Amino acid sequence: MKSLALFNNKGGVGKTTLTFNLAHVMARMGKRVVVLDYDPQCNISAIFLEEETIEEIWNGTAPERHVAGCVDAVRRGKGDVRNPKLVEVADNLWLLPGHLDLSRFEQTLAQEWPGTMASDNERALDVTTALDLLSDLAATAVDAEIVLFDVGPSLGALNRAALLACDAVILPLAPDLFSLQGLKNVGPTLREWRNDWTTVRTTRMAGRPQADLDRHWFQPVGYIVQQHLARVDRPVRAYAKWVEQIPETYHRFVLDEPPPAVDDSHPDPERVALIRHFASLVPFAQIARKPLFDLRQADGIGGGQIQAVAKCRAEFEALAREVLARLDRADHAAAAGAT
Repeated sequence: MKSLALFNNKGGVGKTTLTFNLAHVMARMGKRVVVLDYDPQCNISAIFLEEETIEEIWNGTAPERHVAGCVDAVRRGKGDVRNPKLVEVADNLWLLPGHLDLSRFEQTLAQEWPGTMASDNERALDVTTALDLLSDLAATAVDAEIVLFDVGPSLGALNRAALLACDAVILPLAPDLFSLQGLKNVGPTLREWRNDWTTVRTTRMAGRPQADLDRHWFQPVGYIVQQHLARVDRPVRAYAKWVEQIPETYHRFVLDEPPPAVDDSHPDPERVALIRHFASLVPFAQIARKPLFDLRQADGIGGGQIQAVAKCRAEFEALAREVLARLDRADHAAAAGAT
């Protein structure tokens, strides 16, 4: 099983839309895919499921049907992570819905994190690895090959715990100042979390159950740039300015290495894709609860949007192949580093 989060502490860069559409593409490629909604705002759950279905899950008596319920006993110090009951949303594709109550786990995670280094604080490790264990249980439940996490745009304790369960991280970006600043914040933070967790694993985890010993190093494996949304009052060159700065910023602040020389004939190898801005399609897809590439005239699109749907399908198929290839490379690199 390989796990991935599309992560940025800058909101509005399309991470949930990308995750939703990638999940569908990978499932259609024959991969068994689980999506875990680790964002207390539950945006991806709202795209996958009708409100009536979410209401029934939230108001039901089975806490294992959503993320917050699965970790609630751990949060309260009253038990273990519950085995999740996933929702099958398509062939080869399952979802563990989110819940706004997951935000209550943030404070517990923040409080327990310093205790992960204490030799006698097992609760701190149980709390910190709860989302990791939950992802393993979810994958095991359906024999998943790929687990995708949807997380919120923050550098808080909840996202740190979520990323501890990830093999790889891809950063979605918009061509603007805010995404560049996001890279400058995210890069050093990821390295700090990884260094801290390496110390914890080396000194504290040797005797823990195997479920806690899966080596998830949340390695950055690239970035996705969403092309600019054309505006009359903002020329294309204004966006090109920011796109040109992304490779240097990513290499310096995320990878902590000198940037390579890049140009049109030698693009940055860390750039996973330059994807179109499908802003005109997204509202229709959200209403229809469909991937962008499944939209039809019956869903309200017309004219040039039909051509955009066709282009969207090709781009997401290519993106999914590239993401899977990078996950394989990250898996091989992690295995080599562990031997």
